[in-house]
Amino acid sequence: MKNYYIDNERFEEIILLYQQDPETHQEDLVSLFDLLINNIIDSFKFKVDSDDAKQECFALVLKTVKNFKPKKGTAFNYFTTIIVNNMKLLYTRDKKYRQKIENYIDRRKDDFM
Repeated sequence: MKNYYIDNERFEEIILLYQQDPETHQEDLVSLFDLLINNIIDSFKFKVDSDDAKQECFALVLKTVKNFKPKKGTAFNYFTTIIVNNMKLLYTRDKKYRQKIENYIDRRKDDFM
């Protein structure tokens, strides 16, 4: 049976090991981030392309994993905040883009009428 939750203690352990030796622990870390990102995408119903969002979230968490310090908070909270904030940014950016396209189409319709 597949786990749908993250054990924060194990998550932090893998992160710290990854910070010391990325090549050895990359697969474990990626699988935990995959679970976290998928759970967030499934839980929050942001109207964005889930594949694009997942890729951007992965890129962001892999950039920020080096900044994680257990003394400043739990890994789960730290990375959940990063991912949710990124999803909000993606949603806002996508919404603005769609609005610009709609406005452009409306203006072009007016030009032809």
